[in-house]
Amino acid sequence: MNNEQQPFTVEVRDVLDLMHESIEQGMSVACLLRELGLPGDHLADPSALIDMDDCWRIIAANQNQIHEESHLKAARSLRRGTTRMIFSNLGQCRQLQEGLQALAETYNIVHGGDYNFVRRRGGVLSYIVDDRDFHYRAAPSPFAIEFALLKIHCALSYLSGRPLKLLRVATRRPQLPGHHHHLHLFEAPLQAGHEVYELAYRADQAELPLNPAGDIDIAGNIYAHYLALLQRRGPRCYDDDFIHQVLQVIRRGSAPRGTRQQEAVASTLGMSVATLRRRLARQDTSFRRLLDQVNSEQAVDALHQRVAPADVAQMLGYSEVRAFKRAFRRWYGMSPTVYLKHHELLR
Repeated sequence: MNNEQQPFTVEVRDVLDLMHESIEQGMSVACLLRELGLPGDHLADPSALIDMDDCWRIIAANQNQIHEESHLKAARSLRRGTTRMIFSNLGQCRQLQEGLQALAETYNIVHGGDYNFVRRRGGVLSYIVDDRDFHYRAAPSPFAIEFALLKIHCALSYLSGRPLKLLRVATRRPQLPGHHHHLHLFEAPLQAGHEVYELAYRADQAELPLNPAGDIDIAGNIYAHYLALLQRRGPRCYDDDFIHQVLQVIRRGSAPRGTRQQEAVASTLGMSVATLRRRLARQDTSFRRLLDQVNSEQAVDALHQRVAPADVAQMLGYSEVRAFKRAFRRWYGMSPTVYLKHHELLR
């Protein structure tokens, strides 16, 4: 993927710890890596670092091999499809706090206990996971909970149309790794050695609207939401409500009908094209950049829904499929076909 910032990495020991029970029951690491096109010794050194991209693929492939989503860590088995069911409830939520509450309640139903809850105190809205009394069948893996929180944050940021602001992220991990690890994606102060896991959001975002687009499979596209969140970091991490309005108008528009063109978007917002350009320039961005962001997000959603690349190109307003494929390679560093081959397991 195109991202000039330092890539996020995961220690091999964290991945192996997550997969320990699967390996104990005979799952072949070498075969799994071979199927993913990764080197057979990719997980040989516990102290080595692997990119978060590879980590996503390995985790999903392991779940597919054992047909279970807790990696056999929970005494209560989680069948394949559990995560999709949990995240599907977000499609009915209209505000951030409602979405957090729905996730906590559904996770608790699935796990058979009150391990997840939402708390709002003063200026803090927290999603908390307390697994101290959880029914683990093996030693708990901090990375497993951190990964779940990362998926929650990615999906909610995607549905809100903007990067959500976190005041802090807490983990039960005894100490934070020294490398540029996955928790840095949250772009918030990190606290290790906590009694519980916590995503602490600014409470003024509680009523922030969630805008599920059509019938998108939220859980099936978690990896796409992760990529979208990466793209919004740094100079693209906009706070201005005007940027959010422009993005929403573009998302609701239709390229074939011309309602996503700059003139149409400016008209919908009640201003001239010149005014739209000036206001975007003040935020150090442009209409073309925002359109590119929306196209990159919607492209992967469409591909996960098994829409052919030629039809995706037409949907997004590209004159020919080759132009779309060039744009996709610029966004994600690979062709649409290769993307699906590498990430179709993330469902």
